[in-house]
Amino acid sequence: MTVTIRPKEVQVSREADVLVVGGGPAGIGAAVSAARTGASTILLEKRGFLGGNITACYVETCNWFLTGTKFSTHGLYAEIEDAYRLEYGRSHDIRGDSSRFSADYLRIYLDELMEKEGVQVLLHSFVNDVVVENGHILAVIIQTKQGPMAVSAKVVIDATGDGDVAVAAGVPFKQGRDKDGFCQPGTLNFRVVGVDARYLSEQGDKLKEIGRKFEKEYLSGRTGLDCKRKDLPFGRLTNAGMISYINYPCSYMIDPTSNVDLSRGEVECRRYIKQFMKYMRNNFHGFEGIELASIAPEIGFRDSRRIEGKYCLTHQDIEEDRRFDDVICVFPRMYDMLSPDGYMLGDGALEGEGNRGHIFVHITGDDDRTFQVPYRCLVPVKTDNLLVAGRCISSTHVAESGVRAIFACMLTGQAAGTGAGLSVQAGVSPEKVDIGGVQKSLRDQGLRL
Repeated sequence: MTVTIRPKEVQVSREADVLVVGGGPAGIGAAVSAARTGASTILLEKRGFLGGNITACYVETCNWFLTGTKFSTHGLYAEIEDAYRLEYGRSHDIRGDSSRFSADYLRIYLDELMEKEGVQVLLHSFVNDVVVENGHILAVIIQTKQGPMAVSAKVVIDATGDGDVAVAAGVPFKQGRDKDGFCQPGTLNFRVVGVDARYLSEQGDKLKEIGRKFEKEYLSGRTGLDCKRKDLPFGRLTNAGMISYINYPCSYMIDPTSNVDLSRGEVECRRYIKQFMKYMRNNFHGFEGIELASIAPEIGFRDSRRIEGKYCLTHQDIEEDRRFDDVICVFPRMYDMLSPDGYMLGDGALEGEGNRGHIFVHITGDDDRTFQVPYRCLVPVKTDNLLVAGRCISSTHVAESGVRAIFACMLTGQAAGTGAGLSVQAGVSPEKVDIGGVQKSLRDQGLRL
């Protein structure tokens, strides 16, 4: 059975030079950077707050992989870190050196940042359709309680993480690994209160010890838990006895763009949380009196659609540190791909390419290898006024595990916002913008190219 959706004439309610869809790290970088070029900028976000996975999925520890290395944050991300800490300090974290945000304080900070930068923010704005004419996006369509609403712009930036705008505009894409399309699992983080904060923070970080012990127990088959997850990352620990996230419940082999699969994943992960709460009380010293404080508003994903761009970044490019004339982002060489099919016995080697369990190649203290991302990865085929930023840029599945980091997403967002703003100034399409001018502007913003 099929039905016909009747055509509707929708008033264009807002117009801007640059329209950014998605208020996560990539969208934040894009919106602020576009506004700083002087472009009138609108930012659309489907949730009631900004921050993306940091706030909606409690992924507060964004750059753990930089600790003890030669690398540090730069550009807008470093600017946000410094300003946030000046106002909110360590977010009540007592776990030693920390690069963690508080998801709740960060929501407030980002509201104030966008107001200061002159970015017009529309929350509760879910975009899943566009109006396209001859490869040009005339407007994006927001689904609202009052019906569809249209917003138009000279340049649109897709920072949805799922490539929603690009796909609606007819841009080809790939999703998951090549052999079966499986993406990395979805994870539903949660918070607990009532832990023994003094015990868990004295004489070193006891939470790390618990995580190492749990992995051994899981691999030996002694946990009795249903969830296929051996590692156990913890978030902030506060004097009030709260752990701000437990990154554990995973749902495998689900499609991040399917509401049927998303429904299954949410319910499955809540079942795992119930089971794991009991396990923690009975097996982790210091957790005997815990209570469930909250479950993240939604399940979070590490990869989804990857759009087809003018260039596709590969892991061979990363390994060779291939140089590009149109470089817009330089990032430490690393890969972090959770097993797409739940196979937990892989060795984490890059050679498995995600087909034999997980990939985990992290930065060591003396490792200073980097890789470049070219501007062409942000330029989709088949459209002339669209850019993409974040995890959905043009890349292979393995390479995506190296560019999906929150810091990297904000870097590509900055590049997209800068390219969009300068293209509006010059009256050209984003693809034809002067890349030398984009690179100069990015360097002026503190990016290391």
